[in-house]
Amino acid sequence: MKRIRFIRRFLFVGLISIPLLLSGCGWFGAEETSTQIDPPQVDYELETEFLTDVTDEEVMATPEQLAPVTLYYKDAKGFVAPIGLRIPAEEGIAKLALEYMVDGGPAEGLLPPGFSALIPKGTTIVTNITSDGLAIVDFSEHFTQYNPQDERKILEAITWTLTGFNSVKQVEIWVAGRTLKQMPIDGTPLDEPLTRAMGINLERTQGVNPALASAVTLYFQNQNTDNYTYYVPVTRLIPYTEDMTAAAVSELIKGPTDESQLFSVMADTTEVLNVEHNEDIVVVNFGPNIVGSDNNVSSASLQALVLSLTEQIGVPKVQVMIDGQAAVKVSEDVNYSTPVSRPAQVNPQKL
Repeated sequence: MKRIRFIRRFLFVGLISIPLLLSGCGWFGAEETSTQIDPPQVDYELETEFLTDVTDEEVMATPEQLAPVTLYYKDAKGFVAPIGLRIPAEEGIAKLALEYMVDGGPAEGLLPPGFSALIPKGTTIVTNITSDGLAIVDFSEHFTQYNPQDERKILEAITWTLTGFNSVKQVEIWVAGRTLKQMPIDGTPLDEPLTRAMGINLERTQGVNPALASAVTLYFQNQNTDNYTYYVPVTRLIPYTEDMTAAAVSELIKGPTDESQLFSVMADTTEVLNVEHNEDIVVVNFGPNIVGSDNNVSSASLQALVLSLTEQIGVPKVQVMIDGQAAVKVSEDVNYSTPVSRPAQVNPQKL
């Protein structure tokens, strides 16, 4: 099995930025939810190239066209969660994406119950994306009028939305034409441009020193009061490891913490025979106990696996095997016998 060093595009910086931003991270309470849930609808492509959201440069201003984007909002439990929407395909789509994340903006009425926009109402936005992938986002003064407990969530939502575009690698926050060195209310430091290395929905693991930790982003499930089930990314700090691929699979099987009240996507008894990283494909070989009584594998578990692995190490595709065999069925009509790419959207809304 090939060892994967901790050098994903965000992770080296993450050893610095995650401890730095922990001080601005407020944890959140949880409400009781039903344990009977259906897997979220995630559109996966089989045998295709790695799918990402459209780039800012690639979009032409055609009113009839809608572009698939993944935007980040706060759910009823306080998690920052992705929602897949289709917005007008026009030049400057990164700016438009942020406008859809403003409270009272064009996304109002399009979100599932319990979801809310994090950018304060009335905020106007100017964006400039440089050739080296830095998105400079200049917000109006309204941006400073937010609840202190939302400070880090706002930064996560903005950063994860913008870095979903191929043209953006880093994000710099400005207000009224001036660079911010720290957030105005709780003082979260902004000394360096933000990347996904900051994590999302940070999970504080007891006994792990953040300065010596590895960060793994995992996808679990949540459910709102209307029984809408969706994926939530959680960045977990674990003891340092060079094999992030195996670590991601192992932590996914461990499941979410009890405090989060998120739903596990795999049984904690799931056996992993081996994990290999071969160029642009990660191969995960499970033991036969991953197969359910209906002779199928849970669709939710495989979808979460693909999301977690493609997020963690940037690999284009994931090949799932059971006891060395690639014929993995999730239903009579759907199987994972071929490598699976990350979806174009996460938690897409059918509008």
